[in-house]
Amino acid sequence: MTDLVLQDNSLTIEEISAQLGASSTSSGPSIPAVGMNYDGEMGPMGAFYLKTGQDQVYATENVRFRAFSNHIQFQHWGDDGLVNKSLLIKNQREEARDQLGGIMCGMPTYDQSIQMSPQEREQYKDIDRYRIVRGIINYTGTTSDGREVTIENQPCIMSLKRKNYGPFYHDVLKKLPQGMNLWDFESILSKDTQTNSYGKKYYVMHFAPQFGSPIPMDQLTYDSLAHVSGLIASENKRIEESYKEASMQAIDEAEAARIMDEVNPLEADYRV
Repeated sequence: MTDLVLQDNSLTIEEISAQLGASSTSSGPSIPAVGMNYDGEMGPMGAFYLKTGQDQVYATENVRFRAFSNHIQFQHWGDDGLVNKSLLIKNQREEARDQLGGIMCGMPTYDQSIQMSPQEREQYKDIDRYRIVRGIINYTGTTSDGREVTIENQPCIMSLKRKNYGPFYHDVLKKLPQGMNLWDFESILSKDTQTNSYGKKYYVMHFAPQFGSPIPMDQLTYDSLAHVSGLIASENKRIEESYKEASMQAIDEAEAARIMDEVNPLEADYRV
């Protein structure tokens, strides 16, 4: 293996692996998200593409994704955008503290949700559990105007929820050989077309990990991992600070309410 020049933070590859949730044993420009196409006028239905907003490139085959990290995050979205989000956690045994001082953005557990009525569950419909996977993607595809474009080692992020939440675990993590990390191989992406109860088609992403074609560690990979590790640490630091601030505000408001509850009876006694 290539001798690695450690970054200033001096993290070893084992320490990076632990932070990224990538081991088998356990702000700048926006990074585009990987999507599946639902607009037939832009490209083939179900094609993979990067959500860049312009000159998007669509491909239906030989899309290769190399994961660098794997986390779980709870997010609450409203009509005006993101309302709240939790820490990026490596597994659900960790506490998913969120920006507004709560846990899991207020999302009920499975046991709680099955005891709710449909009307009660409706109020949580905008809160979801996401699998957040960062990495790089390679493929050759076409733009909406027919130009062929090759994407090489493009940093990207996958935000996978609901039916798309589970496949990465079952296809990749559950099968990850002992001693192997996520970045040691690529996965070839594919899709499964399904139909919901309303007759509307949707797509589920799947991964075919190429465990038999390992990718050697090199300086570029190490630098990329260190960068991703820094991004995750920075995001979690911001969310943790917001959680503590919101929690302290809630404590202050509760104490103010308690004092007012004690003052009001005293005022009533005084008037008598």
